Amino acid sequence: MLLALISWPRLSRFYGRIMRLQRPRFLAGAMIRRFQKHYRITMDDFRGTAGDYRSLSEFFLRPFDPQKRPLNSDSGRLLSPADGRLSELELVDRDQATQVKGWTYPLGLLLAEHIDLSQKWHVATIYLSPGDYHRFHYPLSGRISGCFHGGARLFPVNGFSVNRVKHLYIRNERVVTRFALGGATVYMVAVGATFVGGIGMNYLPHGLTPPGRWQELDIPAEQMAEMGHFAMGSTIVLLIPAVLVESVLVQKGDAIRVGQPLFKIKN
Repeated sequence: MLLALISWPRLSRFYGRIMRLQRPRFLAGAMIRRFQKHYRITMDDFRGTAGDYRSLSEFFLRPFDPQKRPLNSDSGRLLSPADGRLSELELVDRDQATQVKGWTYPLGLLLAEHIDLSQKWHVATIYLSPGDYHRFHYPLSGRISGCFHGGARLFPVNGFSVNRVKHLYIRNERVVTRFALGGATVYMVAVGATFVGGIGMNYLPHGLTPPGRWQELDIPAEQMAEMGHFAMGSTIVLLIPAVLVESVLVQKGDAIRVGQPLFKIKN
């Protein structure tokens, strides 16, 4: 019942407005300090100090300092788009992916389009905790061929929720980005969560597409350029056809960082 109550998007949007408060300054500063202490956030990789940010929202979306944390491309590998934990990693050949042990969800519903699963797909799920870096980056260089905006709820995506809410990644607000890479297709799904004030996509400068339909696009993507952001903790799901993958370079449960190689791509 509690999960159902807090999953209504209006509650998260209201929380987002509180996070964006810049006045009174002492209150904004106190919220930042409490958040930083609770999640043990250091500024080693980021621009400035915590005191340089005007609101909790700004601090939450703190950018990397490129001198401290450079992001380098690698055309021979698919790189992690985000900091987080690899909560699931599997090779599938049917319309099911693992949400948590014992629970699955249909990939066709997640993507809102049919894919050929007979040749197998790698599915990698990255969980971003509230204390993680919440901008995400292009995992590959290619072309964005389309995007889909769907989902109507904002359940939490922590362990408590994924063990209790069926089809959570489908029910939550999400943005599916489809990449064309050579003659193959790769998908990246950004899944919102409770208290997410929004999902931003840099390749959609005028905002997300209307929910419930695909928008066809033809936009270049440069590996490790900033792709978008979450306004609170969330999840990214990557789907890579097995025909593209020479080897898997990570394991389920690994803590991963932006730019870390996940898959070696076949030449």
